[in-house]
Amino acid sequence: MKSTKYLAYFGGTVLAIGALFASCEKDDKLGESVLNVTPDENKSDIDRWVDKEFRDLYNIRVFHKWNPYKVDIERYLTPPAEENVRPALDVVKGIWLDAYATVADTLFVKETAPRELVLTGSRNMNTNGTNTLGLAEQGYRISLFEVDALQLKSEAAVKNFIHTIQHEYVHILNQRVHFDEQNYMAITSNAYRADWQNASDAEAWSLGFISNYARSNGKEDFAEQASWMLRDIVEYNNKVNAISSVTGKEKIRKKEAMVVSYYDKAFGIDFYELCKETRQRTLDIVEAANN
Repeated sequence: MKSTKYLAYFGGTVLAIGALFASCEKDDKLGESVLNVTPDENKSDIDRWVDKEFRDLYNIRVFHKWNPYKVDIERYLTPPAEENVRPALDVVKGIWLDAYATVADTLFVKETAPRELVLTGSRNMNTNGTNTLGLAEQGYRISLFEVDALQLKSEAAVKNFIHTIQHEYVHILNQRVHFDEQNYMAITSNAYRADWQNASDAEAWSLGFISNYARSNGKEDFAEQASWMLRDIVEYNNKVNAISSVTGKEKIRKKEAMVVSYYDKAFGIDFYELCKETRQRTLDIVEAANN
C-alpha cells in the first residue's frame, strides 16, 4: 500500500489533497541501484553542486533529469530546463532545509527529511481541473512540479512554491512523532467536511480554519496550520487578525498554540523562531533576485 499526499492548485488557492491507494510500485524499477555510479568527470556543474549541497550535506538525492521510474508516465510531464534547476533548489535548500538546520541542526534534517527530491518542469494537471503542485510518498520522496514556472522575483510565487514542501514535511514529521489529533480536532469538531472544495476560505476562517482545505480532516488541518505560519508569519498574523469572527480567530489561535507546543515537545524546536527564519530567508532570496 502506498500512501501519497498531493498539493493542488485550485482556483488561485494552494490546497492539499490527500489520497491513499494501492499500487504496484510501478514507479520504482525492481533492483534499481541507489549507488552513484556516474564518474565525477562526466557530471555537469549543477550535478556536482547538487551532490555537495543535498546528497553530502543532507543525505537527499535530487532527480532533475528524465527518469520514468520517478514520475507517473501516464501524465504529460517533462523535466525542468537545466537553467531552472539551481534557482528552484536554492529556494528549497535556503528556505526549507537550511532554515530547519539553523533552528534545529543539520543532523535533525538528515534524519527526518525525505531521501529523494524529484523536480518536474511542467504542470501536473488532473482530470478534475485541479493542478498538482507537489506530492509526498511514504515520507521517502517529495516531488515538486512547475519548476520552470517559478519566478524568484515574485515574493508570492516563491511562497507558493515553498508552501508545498513545507506542508508535506509537516506530514513527515507527524509520522515520526504523532500530534494529539483528537484534542486538536476537538477545537473545530463539527466543522470538518469531505467536500471542502465547495466551501470558501472566508467561511473556513470564520469557523476556525486557516484555509478551506484544512477542513478536510485533522491531519491536513494541522499541516495547513503549520505551513501557513512557515510561509510568512507576519502575513499569517495579519490574515488572522483581519478575521471578523471572534470565535473563528480564537480557534485558529488555539490550533497555533498546539502546533507550537508540538514542535517544542516533539523535537525541541522553537516554532516561532523557525517561522522568523523562513520568512527572512524568503525575503533575502526575492531581494537577491531583484538586484
